[in-house]
Amino acid sequence: MKTFNQIIKTSAVSLLAISLTACTANADASAASTAANKTGTESTYAYLLDSTDLKKPTIDTSNATGALADVLKNGVLKVATSPDYPPVEFVDDEGTVWGSEMVLAKYVADCLGVDLDIETMDFSGTLVAVDTGKVDLAFSGYGWKKDRAEAYELSNGYVGDPTSTESAKHTLITTAANADKYHSLSDFVGTHILAQATSLQEMYVQDEIVALDKNGTTNLEPVATLDQAILGLASGKCDAVALDNSTAENYVKSSDGAFALTNVYFDLSAYGDYQGNVAAAKKGETSLMDAVNEVLACAKDNGYYETWYKAAKEKAGVTE
Repeated sequence: MKTFNQIIKTSAVSLLAISLTACTANADASAASTAANKTGTESTYAYLLDSTDLKKPTIDTSNATGALADVLKNGVLKVATSPDYPPVEFVDDEGTVWGSEMVLAKYVADCLGVDLDIETMDFSGTLVAVDTGKVDLAFSGYGWKKDRAEAYELSNGYVGDPTSTESAKHTLITTAANADKYHSLSDFVGTHILAQATSLQEMYVQDEIVALDKNGTTNLEPVATLDQAILGLASGKCDAVALDNSTAENYVKSSDGAFALTNVYFDLSAYGDYQGNVAAAKKGETSLMDAVNEVLACAKDNGYYETWYKAAKEKAGVTE
């Protein structure tokens, strides 16, 4: 379990990793050309997964089009992520990208017989990177949203722990000193709330708290990363941070008593059934997404993702 000081340290590491992305953007072409033969255990991200003995689907790529055809031709699958969402994606104390979705991305690349190239960036930039063609796919803890489904190709859902109901909840955390102030969503009207930009939680705050505010006194502030939100709460910049429940519990347990759970949850009934996380590709890239869904089905049928999620939780110090 990380201490509060380690969270601050990890925040700095994450922000450093994000800033380094801009420095390496111009090297994309050369990286792709040198990575063409780096597959499987020779992959750039071989530390994430050795899939040699894992089952893999038989994917028919004879009629591959668009991004999938380019991936196969160039020998590299480019993936965007915002590594501030343990255990699905995070940066460890050594500055290495980890997480169950990153292992999944490596498995997808292995099943396609190509190398993996991970681009770290702000959460709000991950879908932009997909839209502009900077990357082929994005794995960044996305939940299904109607507007996302209309604007992007979204994969089938995958869940790290199907037996847990906690991962389906979304809540708010506050400081321990203010914990007794909040008993319902209406108690947050008029407060200053931070949420990751374009996230599900930003949508929930807008729909279920801001919508209650007839006087326009609630300040919903989107931020680029969860690290910024947590630092904002720690510094007194805001009253609360909106998070999924598992991540919220982890931050509270790691805060040395500085933060507290409000035990106030958003009502998700209006958004349909929880479907787990999804990967995203540019709208129209059905050839690539069909292949990704075949890989996801194989991972699900064999219980691989659940195993990767459990291992990532242990590495990140996440408890539920």
